[in-house]
Amino acid sequence: MDEPRGALPASVYRRRRIVATAGSAIGALLFVWAIGALLGGNDAPSVKGTANAANLRAGGVHLATTAPASNPPATGTITVHGSATSSPSTSPSLSTHPTSTPTATTTTAPPPPPGPPQPCPDSVLRVTVTATQPSYPVGQRPVLTLHITNAGQVACVRDVSRQFRSIQVMAGTVRLWSSGDCYSLATNEIRTLQPNQSLTYGVAWAGRTSAVGCPANRTTVPAGQYQLVGHLGAIAGPPTTLTLTRAQ
Repeated sequence: MDEPRGALPASVYRRRRIVATAGSAIGALLFVWAIGALLGGNDAPSVKGTANAANLRAGGVHLATTAPASNPPATGTITVHGSATSSPSTSPSLSTHPTSTPTATTTTAPPPPPGPPQPCPDSVLRVTVTATQPSYPVGQRPVLTLHITNAGQVACVRDVSRQFRSIQVMAGTVRLWSSGDCYSLATNEIRTLQPNQSLTYGVAWAGRTSAVGCPANRTTVPAGQYQLVGHLGAIAGPPTTLTLTRAQ
């Protein structure tokens, strides 16, 4: 039986269906491959240019255009990649622990030892006279004591030789007697006086007058009140009262 005019042979029709089916399968595979590439597949080629990005957005696929941040992390360790033989110890690290700086210590030298005592100035010396009794009868020898005291804060040195110290008996402004008038022997007595230290020198007064050079003509001091004044060189101490009473 003859085939109708215009109809394709069956073999041609089958070949066309096979080609159409294969083309659909290849198109589906290409579509899946393109979608995988756009979603970050490892083998996907990079999409460059504005036109390609626009075409993909038009197809419903969104491309992120923001570049990844290049700043290093705030904490942790930054590893410098080098050759395969690089030592891990060469990788710098960011330390968040503060470092302490050693504090320099200074030492103070001890003060030098004190030097030798210096001479005592007149302003720190106190010269006074005391009597063993406040009164004596005429004809009895009063016992008098000279006191030399260092009233300063430090030790000092002073020459207290016999020729520099004396006790005087005064009647007003008249000098009646001095322990130095009849004592001509020179001495050498340099003493170190500590603060508040006193040196004492005693003498018994015969109750008679005297003068420089110790003249032989001397008279007995009558009953009355007199002043005792101590001396050390140019220093004169305050007066102390001594009373002589009439003999019984």
